[in-house]
Amino acid sequence: MQAGEIAGNVAPQIWVPYIAAASGAAGGGAFVVPYNMKLVSAQLNWGASITGTATNYFTISFFNRVAGAGTVQWATAIAYSSGGVTATKATPVTLTLSSTAADLLFAQNDVLSVEITTTGTGLTCPGGTVTLNATYR
Repeated sequence: MQAGEIAGNVAPQIWVPYIAAASGAAGGGAFVVPYNMKLVSAQLNWGASITGTATNYFTISFFNRVAGAGTVQWATAIAYSSGGVTATKATPVTLTLSSTAADLLFAQNDVLSVEITTTGTGLTCPGGTVTLNATYR
């Protein structure tokens, strides 16, 4: 049996790097889709708690970069841009998936990226993982 013949759900993970505040750095992680897949849900787990700030913060975004150039967002970005936007260490954050069905269908060799950008001097991004719940199609 080949992996493309496997039925049921698969749960690949995308690593999210630690980025220190005031570094001005941006970064992220990626997953190369091995076979055509349909995204069912996704969760984000942080390695430490986060309390957003209004001036210096980071945003985490989710793209299908299709050969490096794609701009399709498969989930809604999260900006930790106010004290009301928080996350608790090791407590899953359910991502809001795109409402466009085609955005959740991935072809073999698509590159799913999780990208961190900073505003102002940034806010420490503690690093974590995004777990995808997908099915082969």
